[in-house]
Amino acid sequence: MRPISRVATLALSGILAAGFTAGCGKSKPAAVTFSAPDASFKAVFPVTPKRAVKTATPSGATVDVISYEAITNSEDVGVIFTHVATPPTGDALGTELSAAIDSQASSFSGTVSSKADVTVAGQPGKEAVITRPGAVLRARVVFLGDKFYAMFGGTSSLEASHANYDRILSTFQPLS
Repeated sequence: MRPISRVATLALSGILAAGFTAGCGKSKPAAVTFSAPDASFKAVFPVTPKRAVKTATPSGATVDVISYEAITNSEDVGVIFTHVATPPTGDALGTELSAAIDSQASSFSGTVSSKADVTVAGQPGKEAVITRPGAVLRARVVFLGDKFYAMFGGTSSLEASHANYDRILSTFQPLS
């Protein structure tokens, strides 16, 4: 397993399963513009997200994986962040992004239904739809320099609104 895959797996295990049983209500809470200097990003969340830190040791190196997660009646959304010692380049970049998506699917106990190349802040990334019975996870992963981000949004079905996840994607900005 590649180092970032281990980070993604450790970061996402326990995080992704938490909010998907939150319910399917239609409430629309007020949006919160949120800045996370310790994770080098800002974005608009449906409610103030909760911060969690896990320490991972991929390939023997200790890294902190910081997550910010917001759960509403209908959607579980968040951003996961960590520093990487050596960001992948060239062919290795696509391989690592795909491995991160596969790790998310594994952590979610789901299957990748679709995967596509995307651009985030001018850099290549991957986006996927991951499904399992009763839940759907949309995920986007990207390396921005020495920073790795995984943005996610989960609902009960493909037909359910992913409005909060879409809002995070459209408002996500890396901080210097």
